[in-house]
Amino acid sequence: MPVNLKNIDLNLLVIFEAIYATANISRAAERLGMSQPAVSHSLARLREQLDDQLFVRAQNGVQPTIKARELIGPAREALGVIKRHFDDRSEIDLATYKRIFRVIMADPLEPIIMPPIIRTLMSQAPHIQIECIQANGQFSEGIKNGTIDIACFSFPVDTTDIVVEAICPFDLVLICRRGHPEIEAPLDFKTFQGLTQIALGRELRGLTNVDRSLIAHGTPRKIAYMAAKIWSIPPLVERTDMVAMLPRRFVKEIEHNFELDVHELPIEMPEQYAYMMWHANNNLDPGHIWLRESMMQAARSNAEPA
Repeated sequence: MPVNLKNIDLNLLVIFEAIYATANISRAAERLGMSQPAVSHSLARLREQLDDQLFVRAQNGVQPTIKARELIGPAREALGVIKRHFDDRSEIDLATYKRIFRVIMADPLEPIIMPPIIRTLMSQAPHIQIECIQANGQFSEGIKNGTIDIACFSFPVDTTDIVVEAICPFDLVLICRRGHPEIEAPLDFKTFQGLTQIALGRELRGLTNVDRSLIAHGTPRKIAYMAAKIWSIPPLVERTDMVAMLPRRFVKEIEHNFELDVHELPIEMPEQYAYMMWHANNNLDPGHIWLRESMMQAARSNAEPA
């Protein structure tokens, strides 16, 4: 049976979008400032009107049905049009604004971007929460389906639906344990070729151009260990004779915590950047604008290589 639009309450679409974005009834309630029973009741009404479950139980929350995936785009477009016409504010009131943002953050960027944002949350924005999600090769799908608000990564997505903006340089240096027996400063090309390296796993490493650039120089890496997280690499390097290539700005943040030496690479690598990505539907969202601009300011602060 065709759906009679006059029976659809606009508030139900707002709740539908919040559940879709958070993939969790409780989180949607927090984002909307509602009780969980009220959100569940509204979802039940919408399910009845659309004759579809819309969301089914999943690990740690819910996942959308095929019908919900078909509806989310038009629903967000309609809500965006209404919001642009009725809300002319370009700024939000941090003291009262309630929202949960879900972001993907490349590990090297987190200690650079997030501390000033966290300080703002603690001092000015008590009702805003940010959930950082582990990066993976399918992060663009999360942006497209609305479960991810912003992704900051070293590999840009090529799609017309996603906005991509370079936010800071991401050049590499080599780290080794202090007093490494095979390395003298400056690091020469022959020594570099013979060093055994620690690197990230294949999936995350494949999202960068590092290995492709090294192969183009005729210098494929000798990788003996693949770490699941970049944070594991500095202590492993400190305690072994293996070395690692890491982003300069990340190394600058952590080098004083470890007994490490830092060397310039003996080969010229293509310019690397970190990128911020978000769905075009969020371009005019005031809360989204605030988070994007805050994150970009943090990323670009003191961004010049040391």
